[in-house]
Amino acid sequence: GVGRRLAPPGVRDQEAIRIRVFTIKDPALNAFTYPTGSIYVHTGLLARLENEAQLAVVLGHEMTHATHRHALEFQRSARNKMIGFSIASLVGSIMVADAAGRKAEKGDYSGAYVLSQIGNIMVGLGLELGFLAAVNGFGRELEREADEVGLERVAAAGYDPRQAPRVFELLKDDHGDDRKLEVFFFGSHPRLDERIADMKELVSQRYGGAGGEERVSDTREFRMRTRVLVRDDAAENIRIGRLGNAEAELGKVLDLTPNDPVAHFLAGQIAEMRAAEAKDRAGADRFEDEALQAYEQAARLDPRYADPHRAIGVLRYKSADPEGALRAFRRYLELKPDAPDAQQIRDYILELEAR
Repeated sequence: GVGRRLAPPGVRDQEAIRIRVFTIKDPALNAFTYPTGSIYVHTGLLARLENEAQLAVVLGHEMTHATHRHALEFQRSARNKMIGFSIASLVGSIMVADAAGRKAEKGDYSGAYVLSQIGNIMVGLGLELGFLAAVNGFGRELEREADEVGLERVAAAGYDPRQAPRVFELLKDDHGDDRKLEVFFFGSHPRLDERIADMKELVSQRYGGAGGEERVSDTREFRMRTRVLVRDDAAENIRIGRLGNAEAELGKVLDLTPNDPVAHFLAGQIAEMRAAEAKDRAGADRFEDEALQAYEQAARLDPRYADPHRAIGVLRYKSADPEGALRAFRRYLELKPDAPDAQQIRDYILELEAR
């Protein structure tokens, strides 16, 4: 809907370019477009955005790459260097595959999964152009044009263009997590600093007097429609150990829907992982208590939700509370008798009953 609102009439009525927006379930900070008008936005980037105007800024920028034939210009300027670019893209894919392999060897299968997914995206959606555009952008001149024209479309659609610098400020906030996986254009701190400065200058020169009161910044529809997406991205970040980003995303979800049982369960997972990382027993105990409270809240909010009961059982088992562990494990099997780990849980129950 935001894409249609941004597209000018001349674009909406033609067949050569059809503006369509797709999401890629991946926590990396990335968005890119293809000459046909297909725009791909990673859930990691979408989950960082605060409002609908910021989404319009991202889509307006990417849309301009398609409507202004930036891919064609980029290819023409690179024609004499295409062999070098092909080698660079192949090297990039090989590096991703190698990094994934090393992570798997160390037992980090979730990190390996994310890296291999990035490699698959590069290969599956067009190796040379896809890799270069996704990682490096189209070059400063074309990126600047995409910013300028994109903001014109944002303003023409009734959105507040002054939200533009904030987009890149949000993408720069690491929430204390490691950025080693952020190989893409929107995840690079030096590039983001440059984009923030450029956007502030552009907004000041052209939209300093834009009346924010009459323009759309946020809508409840945006927040509600992206709520589950943000929650799912938090789960992806938990899987790869980016707990700061996951906490920030779950905070957004719970502010909007405080009775979301899945969000409380995920919060429990974060607390449990924090307990495992704690440097002293007191810290570990505190995080385990937080995890238990979050799991119990999730179970209260949705009595048919099985996963919190399994998590409660494991924590009760560790804390030498056999009665509590038995109750939780039995309830888990009642709700999910065909669970993949059902036999493991039955073994827990047999051990506890034998005590």
